[in-house]
Amino acid sequence: MADELRVAHAEGKGAVELALLSMAKLGPAFGVISFIAVFRMAFDVPIHVLQRAQAWERFGGGGVQISDQEFSALLSPRLTD
Repeated sequence: MADELRVAHAEGKGAVELALLSMAKLGPAFGVISFIAVFRMAFDVPIHVLQRAQAWERFGGGGVQISDQEFSALLSPRLTD
């Protein structure tokens, strides 16, 4: 999965598209923990950034949520090949 994300990013996919790709590929196994693991393996995103990103509204958790735009702004600078 990490390799697929790196390839998709090299093809121009952004953070939201990569997360949605992960969601589609992992199906019911996709959740906050798998998101953190996959993005960490694919892009070595620091844990503190991923912890903030887990508030993404599409995870459906309660509390303070972040939008697609905030999610993208948070992760985009960390997505390196």
